[in-house]
Amino acid sequence: MSDKINNTTNWADDDDELDEQGLPETQVIANDDGTKTIIEYRMNDDGKKVKVTRRVQERVVQERVNHAVAERKKWAKFGQEVNSGPGPNIATTKIGEIVWLKLSQYAAQQKQQEQDALEQEKKAAVKSSQIRCRICQGLHYTVKCPYKDTLVPLEEITGGGDSAEASAADSGDKAGASTYVPPHMRAGAARLGGSGDGSRMARDELPTIRITNLSEDTQEEDVKQLCRPFGAISRAFVAIDRNTGNCKGFAFVSFYDRESAEKAISKLNGYGFDNLILKAEWSSASK
Repeated sequence: MSDKINNTTNWADDDDELDEQGLPETQVIANDDGTKTIIEYRMNDDGKKVKVTRRVQERVVQERVNHAVAERKKWAKFGQEVNSGPGPNIATTKIGEIVWLKLSQYAAQQKQQEQDALEQEKKAAVKSSQIRCRICQGLHYTVKCPYKDTLVPLEEITGGGDSAEASAADSGDKAGASTYVPPHMRAGAARLGGSGDGSRMARDELPTIRITNLSEDTQEEDVKQLCRPFGAISRAFVAIDRNTGNCKGFAFVSFYDRESAEKAISKLNGYGFDNLILKAEWSSASK
């Protein structure tokens, strides 16, 4: 009885048909229901032999593949697989993960999509850009400015007055050849403020103050709201950098009466605005 028990061997100790690691070969058993039972042996993390049994079912899936891949599948098998059927043999072949590659035929399509995305970004940037009036710096077109008959472009304050006068003179000489008539030469311009020179002189006579040490985020509406409590404002100009679109740090505000301008200077000089201390003084033309 003891001899019979000693002669009984365990499957893990069976040395028949062992591979290089001392493990039996993988067995594939075809079942009656069309499935296959795969029995394989492996070493676990603890260095022990384990038996793994899987039951799989094969399905035929049609897919479109590259022509070169389809041709490689028709190659004749060799070695131990010379008599095997088409396709991989799961007893001897371990199928890895499917890796999807973008072949060169899609490169042109991807480049076109990138170009379309770039064009859309450019269009969005154009739509988001703000439109500034050259007369009052408002968010509208210059031709639709409500002050175009009473004010002149703000470039005159920053040193563009000579060029503006020259352009006005040239337009006066060529008025007969062009359909455009400058505002100061239109009918009724005298009632609104006289000639162009007289309108500019009347504007220069208004008390104007200069506010400095403004932050770069300051806009024209901010300056108007800052000065409205002191009196009626004729106009306000904020110097803007053409390259960056930010405030240069100073602005001019014209009041209709000198008392309002004096009150604004006394209140705003040394006033804290946007984390900065403002300096308010008379402009050179109003001293």
